[in-house]
Amino acid sequence: MLTVTSAGPVDVLPWKVYTDGVSNRKGAGIEIVLIAPERLVMEKSLRLGFIATNNEAEYKALLVGALMVRQLGGEMVELYYDSRLVVGQVNGEFEARDERMQKYLNRVKCALNVFKSFRVRQIPRGQNAHANSLAMLETSLGSKLPRVVMVEDMMTSCLASIPAVGIHSI
Repeated sequence: MLTVTSAGPVDVLPWKVYTDGVSNRKGAGIEIVLIAPERLVMEKSLRLGFIATNNEAEYKALLVGALMVRQLGGEMVELYYDSRLVVGQVNGEFEARDERMQKYLNRVKCALNVFKSFRVRQIPRGQNAHANSLAMLETSLGSKLPRVVMVEDMMTSCLASIPAVGIHSI
């Protein structure tokens, strides 16, 4: 995307949002992975406190992701989703027949229309593994306690700092 200012053209990058929702016998949860234009990655996991179908959880994830971007000042957003049905409904390729899905679809359209630009794209489940695995984590654990999931890159082996010990046969 390109914006023209008095100083000339400036590239304006959109926020990227990867979301996933899941519902199973233990409950429903959603995961949002935001990537700011400055390449800062933010994650949010939510355990839904109400009974929801998988499609409802998917829509809820999309709504929460869009709201987060808006609250953080984002004006352009690209949403990546592995649900073909929800993406097709949002993009007008599929019809939402169920009354509840129609309500979710209307809320999503209202939420997205506040942005200067938005795109909703369907991606293969494998490209959404980050959000998918964290959404599954939300519903697989029985604890209602808040949780922090930390991810750290370890660039060297812990064995690299151990001094070598020589063994001599006498």
